[in-house]
Amino acid sequence: MKTLVLSFAVLLLMVSCGEEKEDAICDCIASTEKLNEKASGILKNGVTAQSEAELRVLKAEKKKKCVKFELMGGPEMKKRMETCKQ
Repeated sequence: MKTLVLSFAVLLLMVSCGEEKEDAICDCIASTEKLNEKASGILKNGVTAQSEAELRVLKAEKKKKCVKFELMGGPEMKKRMETCKQ
């Protein structure tokens, strides 16, 4: 019984320490696109208190979702982005 519990704990640790989920980069890209759309809308229509608050929320969301990918090289980033389009 102890062996089973220990084996399960090791397996759980290995899974949690593995590479980030593939959809994490897709979440980053989606967040970046939302931020860009909002910023573009503000440039076209002008800024309001509500749009400024929404922009701040989107910036924080993007920063949180994309922090793992900030130092990723261009070729690797492009390759990983391809998985999002499928």
